Amino acid sequence: MNPIRYTVLALALGFLVPAWAVNKCTDATGKVSFQDAPCAGQGEKIEVRPAMQGAAPVQPAPTASKEGAFGAAWQRKHYLQNQGVPQARAAIERNQKECAAPPDAAVAHAGPLRRSTLAGTQFAQEGAASAAKDKAACEARTQELRNQLKALEDELRAL
Repeated sequence: MNPIRYTVLALALGFLVPAWAVNKCTDATGKVSFQDAPCAGQGEKIEVRPAMQGAAPVQPAPTASKEGAFGAAWQRKHYLQNQGVPQARAAIERNQKECAAPPDAAVAHAGPLRRSTLAGTQFAQEGAASAAKDKAACEARTQELRNQLKALEDELRAL
């Protein structure tokens, strides 16, 4: 066969595909008929597929698990177990170590001239107020980190 015949055959087969939609029509007397045109009265559309010998029918994927074995839920759980929760715990420990560290040596040791003058007394009072403020900020940051850790652990338990 020459290429023109192949082209004509392909076009003819292409025009046959829309005829595979079949309508099951029921008339007023209850008689059932099948046609390729839409029904005038009551009816339903039936989809007809060509039979393929030797091939297994294609089954739709189950709707319960559309994401597959390594879907979004698995990835999030894996991240939380291996990175999220351990990093949150490490951040709490790091913050507590920073809070427990002694203050800067220049501020902690005022020296003999600073202790004996009025300015030295004021310097010490400012240092104590600053230390109290820093301690409160450290405690607030630790509590914030603990809340974040609890949220991550709750999310991991839910998964």
